[in-house]
Amino acid sequence: MNEYVFEPRNEAGQTLAEFLAAYDMKKYDRPSVTVDNIVLARRGGERCVLLIRRRNHPFIGERAFPGGFLEMDEDLEEGARRELFEETGLTCVRPVQLGAYGRPGRDPRGRIITLAFIMELPEGQEPVGADDAEDAALFRISVDPAASVIELSRDETGERLAVPYRFERGKAAFIPTPGFAGDHPQILADALKRLGLIPAAE
Repeated sequence: MNEYVFEPRNEAGQTLAEFLAAYDMKKYDRPSVTVDNIVLARRGGERCVLLIRRRNHPFIGERAFPGGFLEMDEDLEEGARRELFEETGLTCVRPVQLGAYGRPGRDPRGRIITLAFIMELPEGQEPVGADDAEDAALFRISVDPAASVIELSRDETGERLAVPYRFERGKAAFIPTPGFAGDHPQILADALKRLGLIPAAE
């Protein structure tokens, strides 16, 4: 006995296979997708965050989170781990997705949406800048809620970053910060709020 198998067809009378054979992805503009990693660690009892210095345009010479473009055949978490290893030599426990950032104009190269991940750096690993990262280092985090400022400091060199923040509808607003690439200060503020390092009242 032959079973009748119903194969759905669209308004043009196409099966899925026929639709896909005729489908042209180039017909529509497509954004690119990147991953960025907020890697946190404890050193000397204090909370630290990993920053690289960008080797190339855009935001050349500025501090940023390690990350880069997602490859066509990889999962989001796989891409996050790969980019982290390529730029810093680090391996971290499973990434936790913080959110997506896609404000038009956030990247001067074009329409680029990034998926941000939070990771914890195990003891015994230290970053080394490679690939697109001129260097990589851990910065101590200090939050001043009264001034709404995140202070990042690297004691070995005296390097400092003051990152102002504010929240609109529960998400950090975009506030350009000299020395810190693009909307990465916004991503940092969201991550620290998620972790309870910025007061929930903000």
